[in-house]
Amino acid sequence: MIKAAIPEDAQVETPKRRRRVKRAEEGWFGLGKVMGLKFRWPGSSSGRSRPVGARSIPIRGLRGDLPVSFTEDGAVPGDRIVGIVTPGEGITIYPIQSPALKDFEEEPERWLDVRWDVDDTTPQRFPARVLVQNVNEPGSLAQVATVIAEHDGNIDNISMHRRSPDFTELTIDLEVYDLKHLSAIIAQLRAKSVVARVERVNG
Repeated sequence: MIKAAIPEDAQVETPKRRRRVKRAEEGWFGLGKVMGLKFRWPGSSSGRSRPVGARSIPIRGLRGDLPVSFTEDGAVPGDRIVGIVTPGEGITIYPIQSPALKDFEEEPERWLDVRWDVDDTTPQRFPARVLVQNVNEPGSLAQVATVIAEHDGNIDNISMHRRSPDFTELTIDLEVYDLKHLSAIIAQLRAKSVVARVERVNG
């Protein structure tokens, strides 16, 4: 066996040990199990409140170059939709079932008849919001996030409210392709043992 000679003045670096994260430090989130998922947290510059140009949204019936945005709870292809014009601000797209539309019942001049014009050859994501009642146990949030990621959904934002010692209510803003895609994700979430309830938010 041949041993390589090491000069006396040579500095030998010892390999650094990678710090292991203890289970107690993971908390109930368990986010270490879903590394690679991208989240946009409140206040980020990529939030959905930023208006987008009419040409970037595949919807027929929009007026000229007015800025277009979605209502806070979103709308996806498959929803019946309506546009509401706000002078000086632009057009907001609402699902027709949104309770928020009651605020505009006395202003029919602000309503636009709009409809989706989606090109199936160029898939595009759209905003939707779901409410998830989650069991408080280690890794429960990770399981929810994994279901969404495995079914090709994207998490735009999560807010959490502790409703009881046993459950946390998650409001999750998603980006999905259409209503069928959203319904499939909701069905998969309902199948998880750590999820007590899931429903879409519509205003």
